[in-house]
Amino acid sequence: EIDEAALLRYNINFDRISSAIKVSNIDISGGSIKTQRDEIIIRSNNRNTTTEGVENIVVFSDINGDIVKLKDIAKVALEFSDIPIKSYVNGERAINFLIKKTPDEDIKKIANSMQAYITKFNNENPEYEIVTLFQFSDMLDQRIETLSSNLLIGLLLVALILGLFLSFRLSIWVAFGIPFSFIGMLSIGVLYGITINMISLFGMILVIGILVDDGIVIAENIYSHFQRGKSPMKAALDGTMEVITPVFTSVITTVFAFATLLFVGGQMEMMQEMAFCVIVALLFSLIEVFLILPSHLASKGTLTQEGTTKYHKFKQKVEKKVNQLRDGYTKINTNFVKNYRKHVWTPVAMMVIVIILLATGVIRWTFFPSVPFNEVKIEFSYKPGEREFRTENFLWYVDSIISDYHQELIEEFNDTLFTDVSLSVGFTEELGVSGPHVGSIRLAIKENELISTIDISNELQKRIHPDSIAIMEKISVGGFQQFGKAVSISLQSEDDEELKSAVKWLKQGIGSMNTVKEVMDNGGIGSQEIHINLKEKAYALGLNEATVMKQIRQGFFGEEAQRLIIGRDEVKIWLRYLESDRNSIGDLSKVKIKTINGDTYPLEEVANYEYKRGRVKINHINGTKEIRVDASLYNSEFSGEVNEQIEREYLSVLKNNFPNVNYKIMGQAEEAADSGKRLGIAFLISIILILLTMALNFKSFYQARLI
Repeated sequence: EIDEAALLRYNINFDRISSAIKVSNIDISGGSIKTQRDEIIIRSNNRNTTTEGVENIVVFSDINGDIVKLKDIAKVALEFSDIPIKSYVNGERAINFLIKKTPDEDIKKIANSMQAYITKFNNENPEYEIVTLFQFSDMLDQRIETLSSNLLIGLLLVALILGLFLSFRLSIWVAFGIPFSFIGMLSIGVLYGITINMISLFGMILVIGILVDDGIVIAENIYSHFQRGKSPMKAALDGTMEVITPVFTSVITTVFAFATLLFVGGQMEMMQEMAFCVIVALLFSLIEVFLILPSHLASKGTLTQEGTTKYHKFKQKVEKKVNQLRDGYTKINTNFVKNYRKHVWTPVAMMVIVIILLATGVIRWTFFPSVPFNEVKIEFSYKPGEREFRTENFLWYVDSIISDYHQELIEEFNDTLFTDVSLSVGFTEELGVSGPHVGSIRLAIKENELISTIDISNELQKRIHPDSIAIMEKISVGGFQQFGKAVSISLQSEDDEELKSAVKWLKQGIGSMNTVKEVMDNGGIGSQEIHINLKEKAYALGLNEATVMKQIRQGFFGEEAQRLIIGRDEVKIWLRYLESDRNSIGDLSKVKIKTINGDTYPLEEVANYEYKRGRVKINHINGTKEIRVDASLYNSEFSGEVNEQIEREYLSVLKNNFPNVNYKIMGQAEEAADSGKRLGIAFLISIILILLTMALNFKSFYQARLI
């Protein structure tokens, strides 16, 4: 950091200092001398990589022969770059690592490897600690645990229920359909490229309850034929063939229904894996019930006649109770069948009621449900140019709100719900901006059934004082929205001023709706800028814009004189004014501009300057300037209604107020429209296939349509 007073005293400039460093701080070979005995290298090994070495570099000698070193005119220090990025975890300074995986890597192996490394590091470095804030493998483990428990419960229930009504051995072979179908599905899934992930696990959990349906129908029918006196082989053949068509129809229509999801695109494309798991598992279940199940039930040891043991007596009591329920149902069903003209209006009336409830808003519709996540993320941005201390003050303010709120939750639920709180200055993900004026907070929440993350984020937003939010450019409280913002409208125009006016008008309108929060746009404003314009005197002195701006840039931004390699790090020798000489607008006015003749003049004598806001970026869509207005909702259930209200009250009259501005609805609404088109066509095809399949089975299109 160079003292400008020293520059004036010795009549030198940044260029001379930079040149002195480059020519003096060198490590260069001058060749070699080959004598009769050996070869001697000629070298100037004068490259300094320490603070003491650099500050002793000779800059020049004065007219008296006195040597002036760098330390005589500057302060030399080894420091990190002036990039205000800070992180805190649970109140302590931290460095955050984000570890991603490629599509072919195993998330469980990565998690186990990281855990082993963390344990080793913490044991070997007691002064530091690595903590895991979040890992997806934990959520995956929870879903696998859910699948395993559902699978076990399903097997036990099938064995228990069928054991009570039919035969215990028979129930075991029916339950065998679940693991068989899963093994088949996973085998084909490997070839198809399916992995065990959140979506495929959801498909597996969903299909567990469906897999045994066809097996129960066939097993019960075989058992019924066996009770009529047929041999196990004859009962298996007759019982299977009697219901093979309706069972096949039932399963294949379910396959057609889920096949619709194979044609979904966009962000919903991930649902294809769920559909694949369901479809393939159901197809393997058909193989099991048509081939494997009858062959096992045909053996003599599986189907046996009723005995006189306590188990069989208990079974008979259960069957008696079930028969009583069946008889009661028969009476009700007989009444419906005899008076079908009257009772047929019951489902019609229910459909009408549902339509009325939808039309009146009692039943709400939304594009995509808000899926709770085990974290709440708060991101915010002041106007560009704000210093990091303001950002950091707000972070600690919100941290104190979180701490107080957590204490209240502990007293209410008698449990600690928040696990970690991390604060970051200078970086955001969802807002997509960086710099000292932005910050983010991640609140990790323990999975619980006491309070949802949506309720927590809404409560935190209410507790942040409105005055703190009012001075911000952007703020987002909640978390990542995979399918886009609930409200997102793109305004486009070549008329810059009209476009800005339209954005302001639309933001005010949307902001007045009580269901909407965090209304912001992506236009952004830049930092405060000082624009330099030279006076005529500058040109008379032989100055121009390049020479003036170069001298200003050298003093305030700095100039790289040299790059050094210190260990594994690249270190730049950077020249600029002392910090005390570049922290106010007055310092700029006093900067001495040197002319070709060596004379110096204050900047204010040779230039005028004006203050303006710069531009961060200019967005375009198909070559047209665009600014997008986004908003979130307090309750995602209102997204459909809110978008309809915005289109009805504001977008419908936008052209009247701003004729040169066009709009396009984006975000969740656009994603839903794109997915809905593909889904609608696929759904129509699946309905036709389902109707044709049932019509072929019943030999009546009327019956198929009725079902």
